[in-house]
Amino acid sequence: MANREVNLTKRVQTPHGWRYCRVLLSSNGRVKPDIVVVNGKEERHVEGAYYLEWREGDKRVRLSVGKDPQDAAARRLRKEAELNALNNGVAVVAENGKNGHRSLAAAVTEYLEETTLTKKPKTLAAYKRL
Repeated sequence: MANREVNLTKRVQTPHGWRYCRVLLSSNGRVKPDIVVVNGKEERHVEGAYYLEWREGDKRVRLSVGKDPQDAAARRLRKEAELNALNNGVAVVAENGKNGHRSLAAAVTEYLEETTLTKKPKTLAAYKRL
């Protein structure tokens, strides 16, 4: 049976350097913003970013999910659901490509499509030229 657990950590500055520390959850399951457990003690750290951590076989995988705690918690739940689906034999299609990131070319294409709908043709021509 595959490991389906996804941990939410935050990389924070400690006296011993940058460390990945477990994020503290409230009683209703939500993330307490900027509160992490360092050496068994709760501490407030506003610096750093949130990371998802899970295992693929023997290999630990970490993925940065930004600085917003609610968004990070939502991404953790989504990743757990994805791993559960894979464990049960359900095919999963990534929403934005590999690791939730999209390519620069895809971002430019999407931006130009939106610009076509919202800007004048002369503006669009100038954007395409750059």
